[in-house]
Amino acid sequence: MSIRAKIFLVFVASVVAGFGLLAYWVAGDLRSRYSESFEEVMVDSTRLLAVQLAQSWEQPATDRFAALQSAMQTLRAQSFSARIYSVEKTNADIRIYVTDDIGDLLFDSRAGSTPGEDYAGWLDVARTLAGGYGARTTEELRPDAGGAAGTLSRVSVAYVAAPIMVNGKLVGVVSLGKPKTNIQRFVDNARHKLIYAVLAASGVAIVLALLLYLWVSRPLQALVEYANDVGAGKSVSLPLLGDNEIRNVGLAIEAMRTALQDKAYVESYVQSLTHEVKSPLTAIRATAELLAGEVPAERRAEFVTTIEREVDRLSEISDRLLELAALERTERLRYAEPLALQALAARVAAATRASAAARGVTVTETYSGRDEVRGDTLLLLQAIDNLLRNALDFSAAGDTVALAASADNLGVTITVQDQGPGIPEYARERIFDRFYSLPRPASGRKSTGLGLNFVREVAQLHGGSITIDNPERGTLARLFIPWRPPYA
Repeated sequence: MSIRAKIFLVFVASVVAGFGLLAYWVAGDLRSRYSESFEEVMVDSTRLLAVQLAQSWEQPATDRFAALQSAMQTLRAQSFSARIYSVEKTNADIRIYVTDDIGDLLFDSRAGSTPGEDYAGWLDVARTLAGGYGARTTEELRPDAGGAAGTLSRVSVAYVAAPIMVNGKLVGVVSLGKPKTNIQRFVDNARHKLIYAVLAASGVAIVLALLLYLWVSRPLQALVEYANDVGAGKSVSLPLLGDNEIRNVGLAIEAMRTALQDKAYVESYVQSLTHEVKSPLTAIRATAELLAGEVPAERRAEFVTTIEREVDRLSEISDRLLELAALERTERLRYAEPLALQALAARVAAATRASAAARGVTVTETYSGRDEVRGDTLLLLQAIDNLLRNALDFSAAGDTVALAASADNLGVTITVQDQGPGIPEYARERIFDRFYSLPRPASGRKSTGLGLNFVREVAQLHGGSITIDNPERGTLARLFIPWRPPYA
């Protein structure tokens, strides 16, 4: 697994864990927060009841709670609909009871209670009588709102008490009780919304992380591919990496590649040049030694010709090496202009027609389709010339060399086909290598071995390709040039 994928997975895991822990903590705290709000309202309500009861406390005992009793009976008989956000309330479920100053029951809205019962042991009453804040929660059997008629269920009921003060004297305690059933419904709804919110926030965070991952990953992947291409020896340009640290890394790799290529380039050319000039120099030295002795006049002229030929070969090697060196060190075309590729091919054919006729070889030309491309006129002219002269070197008297150009949607293909012996199987993988050459059928001599290597460099600079195959007879070279070269 790549380090980028690991970072992304760690980020996702951190987001999920973080939001999960936050949701767990908030969900666990929800009930306490709802209970606090719930109890705060009950305190106000109980205090209000205490004030109202204090105002009627001087009435006879039989009349003191008559109004409260009537109000509770009316309230229980009512049916209503109150939608509190997502919870619908349809009936009142409160309980009110009142005790005297020693905790004996005076009034209880719940049926079945008997005045005079001792409520002094109940925490809400006991704490209030002691001058403190009286509150308690207990489990009670209440009618099941969601069940069959007459069924009971155990619910948690909260009670809050308040002192009844008359002329500054504690005369009794009033307690208000309310089930926490609706609190649980509110908590459940809030938890569901919290879960949805956490999932949505986690999803947004993960999507943003994915976008960030792709934003960082694509330049990194492009840099990795570039480094792999450089390692494979391909001639590639530094990709667009943006204005960031990744681009700085790419520039550092590019600088290192250039430095290493320059060093390898010098070493390679020194080795190649040393190898190639040995043969001409050896021939020149041997001939010069012969000339130093007694040599007949006719032999002397032959030896002089040999020296001149080998000097010409050295000169040609030097010229070709300079051309190829300049070409291989070029990453993109310096000059790209519209040009008629078929006209270039015809120009090369016209220049070689006399040489071909002298060898008894016929050059045919076939052109079709659009031929205007963008490229370097001089480089393409030399490339086509190399291919055509190479075909002539391997042709015998009476043979035909076919030069053709055809266009398609991608570009123009120049083909050169001869009727020579073809490429031996052992040489097929090396024909584009620098200094590799096959002996010419007529003379047995080899060329510099730089022509096809030059053609390949020209094709790559134009974004094209060069292939050489063996048809039924001879050799077929295909030079493809796209309509527009890269970066032109």
